[in-house]
Amino acid sequence: MKRIIYSIYIDIDADQLDAQPPHHGDTEDKNQKAKREFANNKIWLEYRQRLYAKSIGVEYKLFLADDQWVEYRDTLLKLYPQLTMYNIVNFYKIHLMYQLKEDYDEMLYIDLDVVPITKESFFDVWDLSKGMVIRHSMPMVEIRIDHIKEKEKSFIKKGKTDSIRSPLAKYWNNKALLMEYGIDKDDAPVYNTGIVGINKQSLEELDYFGDFDYMIKLMTELKQEQPSMWPSYIQSMFGWDNETLWGFLCVKKNIKIQTIDQFWHYFLDRGTFIPKAAKLVHVISKNFGAVRSWCEKNNL
Repeated sequence: MKRIIYSIYIDIDADQLDAQPPHHGDTEDKNQKAKREFANNKIWLEYRQRLYAKSIGVEYKLFLADDQWVEYRDTLLKLYPQLTMYNIVNFYKIHLMYQLKEDYDEMLYIDLDVVPITKESFFDVWDLSKGMVIRHSMPMVEIRIDHIKEKEKSFIKKGKTDSIRSPLAKYWNNKALLMEYGIDKDDAPVYNTGIVGINKQSLEELDYFGDFDYMIKLMTELKQEQPSMWPSYIQSMFGWDNETLWGFLCVKKNIKIQTIDQFWHYFLDRGTFIPKAAKLVHVISKNFGAVRSWCEKNNL
């Protein structure tokens, strides 16, 4: 059984960063903060991930902005100029899954902002033959007509709605894709691809890039079509997010999912509290200094 843990680090040029609202409690654009904090902490973050892989006897690889990345980036920019660089980076990490499955039976993908604080093997705890392991984010979705009308009025007046990267945006975007295929379910799942455990079989069943060209065109149509069946505040949140497409395909193809627990994918999006039971800390806030201090304090 060949296994690998991998991550990626692509430093997006400042002029190619799309504007994003600050993290909770911050005042700085989250993309600007992420660019700086990754650059300042990349060596330590890679060290923590390599240390974890070594402790469980699994190969580790960090993919960088090499010639392979440049070729992939330029190809997608030519084919789909509507994509942001952030979109392309996140499609690239999934592209790498399909590349790696030619040599590995199982893999664990972790974003570079994921800090392992355990020596317990992910592969011993999670049996990937039972389905991919991924976090299901559950946004609070208000579907009452009066609420939707109020949100629409507010959007028309102020032009503000949830971030295009928010779980709510991904929920509605997935919902729209599913309805295009005549699939009307209460749940339009939003999966977080910051941590994904998966094997060859699940990747082949998912076939993420099988209809990629059509899906990007469909997502573009949903984003731009006028008139639209969707309220403008919802349509404004539509985009080309990798997690939207992942959730859509999992529902459409009835893919087996194991929902990862809150400790193997611990969200640190505000504050600095880390429970003792946490295994993989996903530092959404990019406050790496606080996590580094916590690790040093606890001799990790």
